[in-house]
Amino acid sequence: MAEEAKQDEQVIAGKILKEEKKQSRKEGVQSIALIVMAVCAVIVTISVVALIANVTAKLNSLYTKADTAITTLNEVASGIKEADLPGMAEKIETLTNDATSGISTTMEKIDSIDIETLNNSIERLDQATEAFSAAVEGIGSIFH
Repeated sequence: MAEEAKQDEQVIAGKILKEEKKQSRKEGVQSIALIVMAVCAVIVTISVVALIANVTAKLNSLYTKADTAITTLNEVASGIKEADLPGMAEKIETLTNDATSGISTTMEKIDSIDIETLNNSIERLDQATEAFSAAVEGIGSIFH
């Protein structure tokens, strides 16, 4: 019986040793998992901080652009309020009347041109140019 008790003790000691090794591996895996989780948490934290910084910069830029646009709109609105629209309409009407009058005068002058006389003058100029060209050709042949 003593021998059986000794064997039982050895079997139990072996089981305990196996269990301790299993527990030790389990604790090692848990430690590695904790380290990986900590690294992931640090990476996520850095990413969130970088994202917030980027978003903040973009929001500041958008705010500046919006503020500039509002300022410009206010200036335009003030300019429109100060504009003398009836006076501008009178000036535009005066300019239109002056332009119409000028066009009418120009059309009258164009109508008064004697087209037949103009065509005859062009024809005589063409004949004179041909005669001059023939004379220049004759003189040019002397020098060649």
